[in-house]
Amino acid sequence: MTPTDDTLPAVPSPPPPASLPSLGLAASDWRVDFTGLFELPLSTDDAASVTRPAIGKRDFATALGGDDATHAAHWKRLSALREIPALEPKPSTSGMRYRTGPSIPEPVLRKALLVLGDPAAQASDWFATLASRAVDVVLDKGHYADAHHLLEGLLRRLESDQALAHWTTAFERVVALTMRFEARTEHAARAMLLTCSKTSGDGAQALAQASTNASIEHLVAHRLHAIADGPADRRASEWRDLLDGMQRSSACTTAQRLVPLARFIGLLSEAEQTPAAMALVEAACTFAGHGGWRELASELFGAVPTSEMAAIARTLTSNDRRMFADDVKAVVEAISERVDRLSDEDTRALIEHLEPIVMMRGDFDYLVFGPDECAQMLDDLRTTCRRRGFDDLTSQLDTTLEAVCDEYKRTMMD
Repeated sequence: MTPTDDTLPAVPSPPPPASLPSLGLAASDWRVDFTGLFELPLSTDDAASVTRPAIGKRDFATALGGDDATHAAHWKRLSALREIPALEPKPSTSGMRYRTGPSIPEPVLRKALLVLGDPAAQASDWFATLASRAVDVVLDKGHYADAHHLLEGLLRRLESDQALAHWTTAFERVVALTMRFEARTEHAARAMLLTCSKTSGDGAQALAQASTNASIEHLVAHRLHAIADGPADRRASEWRDLLDGMQRSSACTTAQRLVPLARFIGLLSEAEQTPAAMALVEAACTFAGHGGWRELASELFGAVPTSEMAAIARTLTSNDRRMFADDVKAVVEAISERVDRLSDEDTRALIEHLEPIVMMRGDFDYLVFGPDECAQMLDDLRTTCRRRGFDDLTSQLDTTLEAVCDEYKRTMMD
């Protein structure tokens, strides 16, 4: 028999839930004011004497200490001098023979540098000339591994012995030896190859040039650090001696090599900065070759006082420089990046000076720019004029730029 609802016992229903007691509070009574909950009360005297620290960036003294002058000088030095890269672990010399013999004694290297740096060695003194020629013979005629070992020792010794008498003269001689040794380095690099083609031969030449450049730049970097460590009143004269030595030794082969000297100008006194920059411009325009001008110009503009930047820019872009068009373009681009530092008067005069350069007019008709290059430089100048509010120059450059763009279109159509 299947149970039905009538036969099942009745289940009592659960009691109703007890009603919660009413708190008797209105909704507005639930609002609680937490103002001042986490603030400590201050007395009248404390409130007058304690100031709440400002929220935001910390000032220089708070962030880096109280001695502002020391920290400012430290950061100024860091911006003017780059860290000297560490030398790579030395491999076997030229790959042809691993040298296991003892290193050249330091007294011998010092004596060699004293001989090389002695002004008498450049005169007609037979004994001095004989001692100086001994180094030349080893580098020119000796086994490559021995010659390489000697030249490397001279370079490292000259880097470390910055107090050497006639350091600049020794620098000129060592640089001359290094540049002359480049041919032997190239020959050694070719000798390492199983098969030497024109491409691999060019690679050997590039490798030898890179070795020479690195050696010279390492010497210059060490000298600049030594000058910065010396008395401030002697920096300008020693900096100039280094520049003169680089010119006499034909080490100013590129504008890029002069960039460290331009960067160092920031460590000179303000009265010494502009003459140093002008001397560097003359050296670069006289000795430096093609390439590297944008960085050099940018460093020069950043190193001199703002009031002198226009004069540096005019000197760099003078019509008697006869620079390559690519180099002139690089200088114009560097000026465009820094022109906002100038006063309105200097900016206007400089833009009026640059327009005929960009358009290859008058004394600058020897330059050759493509229409796209002209358009880019004109657009940079026009943007500067708009930003500075030179409406007349903006309108003039608009017309010039339109003509250049029309010429560019015709060139592309042809």
